[in-house]
Amino acid sequence: MVGTLARVSNGLAALSVAAAAVCAAGSATAVELRLASSFPPTHLMTVHMLKPWAEEVDKLSNGQLKINFHTGGELVSGPNTFKRIGDGIADMGYSLQGYTVDQFPRTLLIEVPGVAKDCVSAVRGLWQAHDLIKADYDRTKILALWATGPNVVMSRKDPIRTLEDLKGKRIRSPSSFLGEIGKAMGASPVSMQITEVYQALQTGVLDAMFTGTSAIRGFKLGEVVKYYTDYEFGVSPLFLVMNQRSYDRLSAEHKAIIDRTSGMALSLKGAEVYDREAITQLQDEIKAGRGEAIKISAAERARWAASYRAVEEKLITDLEAKNVPARRIVAAMRAGAGS
Repeated sequence: MVGTLARVSNGLAALSVAAAAVCAAGSATAVELRLASSFPPTHLMTVHMLKPWAEEVDKLSNGQLKINFHTGGELVSGPNTFKRIGDGIADMGYSLQGYTVDQFPRTLLIEVPGVAKDCVSAVRGLWQAHDLIKADYDRTKILALWATGPNVVMSRKDPIRTLEDLKGKRIRSPSSFLGEIGKAMGASPVSMQITEVYQALQTGVLDAMFTGTSAIRGFKLGEVVKYYTDYEFGVSPLFLVMNQRSYDRLSAEHKAIIDRTSGMALSLKGAEVYDREAITQLQDEIKAGRGEAIKISAAERARWAASYRAVEEKLITDLEAKNVPARRIVAAMRAGAGS
């Protein structure tokens, strides 16, 4: 009897030790990653793409890998996002490549009009060319590459129906390449972050802008834009990257979760939101009587395309001279995008 009781006692003690170990493992401090952006917390991508992704990562890791958001420029501005992620100021960040053109000469070839007809095709083009453009992303791991757009002309008070209507117009451009296109068409391009556009249009600093119609609601552009011209100037790419050292410090299990939930699948989620919102937000403005959609003729579209054809060729030629395989990249992007 005494031996039996001793064995029971030892067994209970062992169970207590095992239970304590389980509790200790469950209460271990979770790894927390900081995701920074200059966009507001209500931005479409934060709400519909990145926060659901963070929740999925949290669930798959049983609460042991958490992504915390620092939005609205708390840690980064639009133009310095990539550098600050590379420097380790935050673990992850998302922004537009067009803010820092010299950093992303390869990726920004997706902007060439006609390469991608919408955001989903842009994602497929970007990932098709992944191996050719990854040199743009030193010190970081690419988590998502997607795009907003297609960019159209939104004007404050004057309708844009012909090439002549653009002459002299102060027009916001999301990148230097689109700025060069605007210049070739007779406009006066202005480099400006999307968060600054509302006031610039309201006060007349800008006459018009290049951007996608999915930005109407989030940045209240319907209050300061009257006309939407249906010529597509290509898309504007975005990135979500992770500091390489932050990634390398993760456990094998946590790396696997990040790898499994990011990439093209995550990119497509963002692109699908943008494509859907680009249509519905413009429709809402028209139905409400706040905006007018302008369709231009096939002949006029041909005039517009011809006006900046030399800009496209110069971009590609200049990059080739710098040993960037621009023609191969564009060909890969077109193949992926199905254009």
